[in-house]
Amino acid sequence: MKVKGRSLLVIALLLFGGYAYYDYYQEQKTSETKMEESRLMLVPYDQVDRVEIKKPDEKILLTRSVDGWALQEPLKDNASNEDVDDYVKSLATEKILDVAKEGEDIDWTVYGLEKPAAIITLTTTAGKSDSFEVSDKKNFEDNVFARRNKENRVLVLNSIWEKKAHKTNLDFRDRRFLRHKIGSVDEIKLKNKAGLLHIKMIDGRWTAPMQEKIALDQNKVRDLLQAIADAKGSQYLEKKDLPSLKPLFTLDLVMDKKTWKAQVGQAKDFAIYAEVSDPEFRMKMEPGALDKLIAADYKSLKSDAPPKDHGADDEHQAMIADKKEKRK
Repeated sequence: MKVKGRSLLVIALLLFGGYAYYDYYQEQKTSETKMEESRLMLVPYDQVDRVEIKKPDEKILLTRSVDGWALQEPLKDNASNEDVDDYVKSLATEKILDVAKEGEDIDWTVYGLEKPAAIITLTTTAGKSDSFEVSDKKNFEDNVFARRNKENRVLVLNSIWEKKAHKTNLDFRDRRFLRHKIGSVDEIKLKNKAGLLHIKMIDGRWTAPMQEKIALDQNKVRDLLQAIADAKGSQYLEKKDLPSLKPLFTLDLVMDKKTWKAQVGQAKDFAIYAEVSDPEFRMKMEPGALDKLIAADYKSLKSDAPPKDHGADDEHQAMIADKKEKRK
């Protein structure tokens, strides 16, 4: 009887465990189905190599090659790899919040999708693509209406899609003050209100050829270089659109035996503008982008450590060698 009772208990436990596992499996399956149904972007984002944003007044076309992202329309220029990658990744994480309408009888004008504010198309290296028509109209929760791949569904998306649809070419264009690798710079000539600052890389160290007694703090020089590398503009301009400027500084960099030059000035409203060579362009700078260069001088780069007396050091070493010789 005891054996029979234990057998029934084991069977009951197995049945209970089986039902529990089945419920868990069903819940997992339902959760995965809902997640799949809410997924907006169907193509793998890391394989996207073409982005097109088509608006009534502008078409933006970005393509990726082994050299990175490039802007093809409305003009040809380098694109910011970071900004384009972030844009594509942000689309990949977006979800379908709801379906406002579904079927063959949708009146697209009700949702502002007969003439969308923008059509965003992402294409992969394999030629697969996702296309999103985005409306300017929103629901009562301020979320955006959209249509994916010509489906007969009106999707409700996060309000952030309004910003994604209204991006301009400037949002993707390379806005770096210096479009070269900062590590390739081996000579700097900066002429500002403090005078001429001339430093050069010699035998792996930054030195001041015109001020040989000054020992430069290598970290301070690297900070100055990093400030140049990080500087970005907020707006590109044609030469005719540059305002009258008060000169602030000129900057000459030597990289791989090539010279790069920038002239920087300040307008009456205190905004700072730069004219740059290689490639040639003019831009209004972001606030504070070039502040470190306006008054930089030898003193600001000077090492705080006392200068090493190499002559005294050589004399000390000679004395030690002489003592050792006498002991022999």
